[in-house]
This record gives sequence, structure tokens and C-alpha cells, in this order.
Amino acid sequence: MGVALLCAAPLLVNNGGWLALAIAAAVGSVYLFRGKRFRSASPALLGFRLVPLLLALAAMLAAIWQGPGAVQSSLPLLLVAGLLTVASAALGHIKVPAALGFGAFAFAGVASGSWAAWQHIAQGARRASGYEPLHAILYGNLSLSVGLICLAGLAWAWQCPQRIRWLLLCGLGVLGGLVASVLSGTRGGWLALPLAGLVFYRIYLNNWPRWWRAVLLVSIALLLVSVYTLAQVGVQGRVNSAIEEGQDYLQGNAHGSIGIRLELYRVSLQLIAEKPLLGYSLADYQSAMQALQIEGEINPRVARYWHVHNDILHAWVRHGLLGLVATLLLYLWPLWFFSRQLKVATPEQRPVVLAGLLLPVMFFDFGLSYAFFAYPVVLAIYWVWLLVLASMYLSSGDRVPPLSFGTLGGHRCQGSASSIV
Repeated sequence: MGVALLCAAPLLVNNGGWLALAIAAAVGSVYLFRGKRFRSASPALLGFRLVPLLLALAAMLAAIWQGPGAVQSSLPLLLVAGLLTVASAALGHIKVPAALGFGAFAFAGVASGSWAAWQHIAQGARRASGYEPLHAILYGNLSLSVGLICLAGLAWAWQCPQRIRWLLLCGLGVLGGLVASVLSGTRGGWLALPLAGLVFYRIYLNNWPRWWRAVLLVSIALLLVSVYTLAQVGVQGRVNSAIEEGQDYLQGNAHGSIGIRLELYRVSLQLIAEKPLLGYSLADYQSAMQALQIEGEINPRVARYWHVHNDILHAWVRHGLLGLVATLLLYLWPLWFFSRQLKVATPEQRPVVLAGLLLPVMFFDFGLSYAFFAYPVVLAIYWVWLLVLASMYLSSGDRVPPLSFGTLGGHRCQGSASSIV
């Protein structure tokens, strides 16, 4: 039950991201109190603990320099980063079998897609969304991440004794995640799909027979064309409006989500150039934007936003140079950890490695068009999911259990380490 909550609660439950963080931190605190401290971890796992700690340090130093108001506005981020550091203490001690992990993500995908369909069909929602603060962009892209993790799970399911059942479950998770993403109307997530495709190709597809690859590419192309042309899901209109807004921005008219984003990027680079080391507090950032509006450099639609719709630029403008480094490590550390496992991963472990690579790749792409980590709870969701995937890799090699309702609720593995149940 615990792993299912970590994977699904952020998408389906009010304050679910905080619930997942609380569960993970509670488990991690057990190992801290038992004396399983940082020094007991291998160097490869230490980064999962140190990266959130570095982010907390960067935010704290910047806030102290920026003034008392900055400390108060940075408290949620400091709280999340601290709890993630505690949660990471359980890594290497807790067992999460691949069956339990992929089953939990599949449940999250199915439930998310079902809820999005309900919002769209029964409630008439134009764009599916989650509970606050998971508006359509956050909800759609988190659901897409779950769907792609389930897609990696298909490669694991293919090796299972009960292949058909696990393929069906993971396949439904893929479908649910994609449905939720499409019905949310997010466009940034669609741009991440080519990057995800490159990761899939690197790990699996380049070894497939040529005609298998051709069939897969044709199938994907047909799927994309179908989604684009189906008026009910609104993809075509969103794509056309993005093109129009980009063209208008080049002509000096910043409007719509694309034009405003491009203007925010320009202005944020201008502000970073003025304070590159320690950045701006939230109040100072908003004051600077208002001043630029009064001077006529930006229009009111741009000045009203409290973040710059880009994770890297947001970290730099709000938390300075050290915040930028810490944010880059949020992507680079898990990419390094999982990519180095490719050389030694068994066939059963490779799907978990694939999922571990996909998550930071997807979030990096999401962060190019929206500041996901400006919401501390989204940072918590991202890192908790990474901890689940890392635990799945470290636990891989356990016997695959029969698929049943009890499998998703909890599974006790062989070995001395504990299971989250």
C-alpha cells in the first residue's frame, strides 16, 4: 500500500504530494534513528541525499542575503528539500520489487487517465487537472511521466512468467497516462516525447530487427496523426495557436502562452545579469517586474507572473548561481546514476534503468517551458518517484510474484531488507 500511495496519491488525492513526501520522510527517519546515517551509504547513493541538501543550502544562503521576507517565502522549499534528504536515508535499506513498483505506477496511470476522462466527458472540463496546485500543465505532464514509466514497465512485463497479465496492466498504465496528458491539453509534454524516444532507442530499439522498428515508427506516427486530427481532444487547436503566438512574438506582439513565455525568458535573463550570484527574493522579483512594466519595457500580462516558466532560469533568478547548480544536479545526478548502471544491468534491471533515465529527461524538458520546481510539492513528487525507481533497481533480482490484487497492495521480498507495505 505504501508504494502505491507514493506513486498515485500525488495525482489523485488532495495534498497527495505532501502525503507521499510525509510517508517517504517517515520511512527515512526510521533509518536515521537506527543509526543508518550518511556514512553507511555507498558513494553512488549518497547523491540522492546530498542534492536536496545542496538545494536547501542554496535557497537558505540566497534568502539570508535577500532579507527576512525572502526567508519566509523560501520556507516551503527548505522544508521539502530537508524532508527529501531525510527520505533518501531509506535508499539502500528498503526493498521495492519491480513488480510492486511498476504495478503501483500502472495503478497511478489507470486511475489518472480515468479521472481525466471523467472530467472531460462527465464534467465538461476543457482541460483535465488535479487538486491544487496541480493545474492542467502540472497534472498532464506528471501523468505523462507515469505513462512512460509504465511503457518501460512493458519491457519488464515481457520477461515475467505471467506475461499477458503484466503486459495488460502496464499497457493500461501507459494508456491512462497518455489519456490524462492529452486531455490536460499540455503542449510542453508533447515536446518531451522525442527525447524520451531517443532514450528508448538507446536502450532497446537499436537492437530490434529493422522491420520491427519500422512497424513501431509507423504505429507511433498513426497515433500522433489520430490524436492531432481528433477535434474532441483539442490538440490541433493548441498546436495552431502556439504557431500563431510564436509568429506574433517575432513581430513584437507578446501574447498567449508562447509569446508571454518568450518575453519572460528575455526579462529573466536581463534580471539575472544584474544579480547573477544571489538572485532576487520573491518580493524583489515582483517589484522588478512591476518597475519594468511602469517603464514600458513589458506589458502587464507578463509582469503578473511570479515565476519565469523555466526551471533553470527560475532557479538562477530566485536562488542565485548555487541554486542554478543545485537545480541542474536534480537532473544530472539521477541521469548519471542510472546511465552508469547500463553497463552492468541484467535484462530484468534494464527496464528499471530505462524508467530511471526517462523521469529526469522528461522533467528537464518540462522545465524548459514551465517552472515545475517553483512548486515545492512538485519537487517532492519528482524526487520521491526517483527514490522509488532507485529502490526498484537495487531490489531487482527478486522473484517475480504472481499478479493479483495483493501484489499491488504489498509484497514481502526475500532478503534482509524491509519492504514498504
